[in-house]
Amino acid sequence: MEGYTELLFIDRLIREIAAKKQLAVQHRKIRGGGRDGKVPKRYVELQVPTEMDGISHYVLIVDCGGEKLVAQRVREEHAALDAKGYEKIIGIRDVFPNFTKADVPSLRRAMQYAIKTKLAPVQFVLSVMEIEAWFLSEHLHFPHIDPAITVAAIHAALGFNPATDDMSDRQAPADDLIAAYELGGKTYTKGSAEGTIHALDYDHVYIGLRDRIPDLNDLMESIDTFLA
Repeated sequence: MEGYTELLFIDRLIREIAAKKQLAVQHRKIRGGGRDGKVPKRYVELQVPTEMDGISHYVLIVDCGGEKLVAQRVREEHAALDAKGYEKIIGIRDVFPNFTKADVPSLRRAMQYAIKTKLAPVQFVLSVMEIEAWFLSEHLHFPHIDPAITVAAIHAALGFNPATDDMSDRQAPADDLIAAYELGGKTYTKGSAEGTIHALDYDHVYIGLRDRIPDLNDLMESIDTFLA
């Protein structure tokens, strides 16, 4: 993942889809390293499963420290993860702010560069333009943030309809989410997105958004296959 917000969201999504399966999830962040090697790479364990008895599925979710580092971290860690028996690696990053929607095809190609196909398969998922576009599309969560935040209120005040419009067309979805929350006197920041992540309707994410958000659908198909 590019950051902690994505880490928390993917954790919750996998747990909701897994339901009663025996699932262990580990959280880690990587900082430093890189091509210049000026700052030593360090690993910080944020959450480590304490009980492994009866576990049938194991997931490691890594905060890579920024969208620019996702593909790089995958390349750096690929061989080690393959050697440890990981079956698949999925890299998730935003498109904004360094690319436009028109750049998405070339960004996808660039992320695949130098990925070793003989190792565990790698899949890249883009949240176009930001993961907040996914949060906006899950419009059922707004009244749980505040009853004043409705689709009608958002449409009237901000000029877009999150229930029907393509939120990937919004240039800066995080700004739109902030503006929507302000209609109810609430705030949103990327560093404190837990309230949003807990408010999301995951049945709607899983069933209602698949046709609207192709990358999210691809991600959930991979999770379904993993858990099957």
